[in-house]
Amino acid sequence: MTDSVDRIKLYAYGKINLSLRVLNRRADGYHNIDSLMQDIGLYDVITIEKCLPNSTKTGLSRCDIFQVVVYLNSGAKEISNGMDNLALKGVKAVLEELPGSRICDLKALEIDIDKRLPIAAGIAGGSGNAAATMLGLNALLGFPLSLRELMRIGTEIGADVPFSLMINAYRNYQSLMNLNGIKEASSAARVRGIGDIVKPVNSIHRHIILANPGISVSTKEAYEALDSFAAGVQKEELFVNDFEKHTLKVYPEAAELKIYMENNLRADHVLMSGSGPTIIAYYPDKAIAEDDFSRMIQFSSSRKNLRVWLTETGSPQ
Repeated sequence: MTDSVDRIKLYAYGKINLSLRVLNRRADGYHNIDSLMQDIGLYDVITIEKCLPNSTKTGLSRCDIFQVVVYLNSGAKEISNGMDNLALKGVKAVLEELPGSRICDLKALEIDIDKRLPIAAGIAGGSGNAAATMLGLNALLGFPLSLRELMRIGTEIGADVPFSLMINAYRNYQSLMNLNGIKEASSAARVRGIGDIVKPVNSIHRHIILANPGISVSTKEAYEALDSFAAGVQKEELFVNDFEKHTLKVYPEAAELKIYMENNLRADHVLMSGSGPTIIAYYPDKAIAEDDFSRMIQFSSSRKNLRVWLTETGSPQ
């Protein structure tokens, strides 16, 4: 929620893929996809505050983006504090889009990321950080950019950023109600092209168990590996993910986890999200999901790096 005109706190929700087909590699090197994506009830917390330039801010990295000084706490030692950080890319994208007269009074920003989602896990944690930062900065500047304008420039940051902007506008409605186009925001969408074509759809509500084996998967490497496979068919299907061909072959921890969940849980479907390695079990029945979650907690006690969560996907429209 917004604490003052100079400070805003937003929740950066993750996403899952109910389906993900990688169709073909384009001439520019990017890949066309066709995916059904939904939000999940897990998030990082992003706080953005206007401040004065102060070189003595302890424990924060400093970057100069145009004339604006940005202090960042990235939330985890594994995450860069430099300009390859997606939140900082989000700041740059917004400032680059606006005329100098609109940002001339903005001297410095402090961005704090309370990192709760796993890193490089296929649930758009980094993209959600970029999206929430863009939405928050846009709010502090008086909402000069519409949701669709933010989604357009977000495409340059990453394929998941436009959808992340949509779900995080939807989830943070009370803080962003003056955003032009926010009524179009949704918790679910069909995403095509290179992530730039986002069409809201009705969500499918499910209780879900997320299990992450504690490894990171490079999305770039996963896309490159898929070039050696046949291109995905252009048929909309649920609960299919082309990235499983690569990730489950290269990362045995993810493959073993999926096999365990398929054989020991009572989920309707078990599917990897994004490029992995997070594996999702889907349930229409809350009680069964809760019972299976207890089983996964017990299983994780003997697996050092395994983390599990119980939440929901497809928040009410």
